[in-house]
Amino acid sequence: MTVSTEAAAERLGVSRRQVQRLITSGELPAQRTAGDAWLVDALALNALTRGRPVRGRPWAEATAWAALWQLSGPDATWLEPRAAARLTARLEHMSPDMLAHACRRRAAAHRFRASESFLDALRERVVLTGPSATSVADFDMDADSRRVDGYCSHSSLDDLIAQFHLATDEHGNVTLRVVETRADLLLDRRAMPIAVVAADLLESNEPRERAAGLRVLERLLR
Repeated sequence: MTVSTEAAAERLGVSRRQVQRLITSGELPAQRTAGDAWLVDALALNALTRGRPVRGRPWAEATAWAALWQLSGPDATWLEPRAAARLTARLEHMSPDMLAHACRRRAAAHRFRASESFLDALRERVVLTGPSATSVADFDMDADSRRVDGYCSHSSLDDLIAQFHLATDEHGNVTLRVVETRADLLLDRRAMPIAVVAADLLESNEPRERAAGLRVLERLLR
């Protein structure tokens, strides 16, 4: 998968001339088209983006959730109107990677390995997100039935580990994102709002998933 130098510049927060310098130096692999344009390797761009520092402190959990809620459409009722208005103004000037950095404290991700026979039952116990909550209509990709990615409260984590015999594994097929203080947002919900799903996809190591999350967040942030 490749992207234009213009898209690469936007992702990196630099000028197109700087992208050209990165290509010339070999830091950013790219190929020249028949029309004499450059197309940047998306996987290399993702790696370079993750390696570049993002300015600013991550937001508090309540603010992070409010931002993702507002982008998805529902009102963040726990914010005062003036605070919500300020947050909206800040979102107008953010890129997807800036948003992902600002919202990184929304939950703590724990990764496990589970027997495939438990996955369907486990999906019923968490609020789905990331690759477990995608659809062709919103993300141009179906949900991944081979994995479970979902949110749970801190109080339910130990029970889920015991009931589904989850073994800690950084490369496992289960990701549980534990919410500390905003567990009320999980009540009566089967899947997370679209901005949350996209933000979680943006953290993926899979180029297709990351690209899908990026596209959706770019659209929501416009």
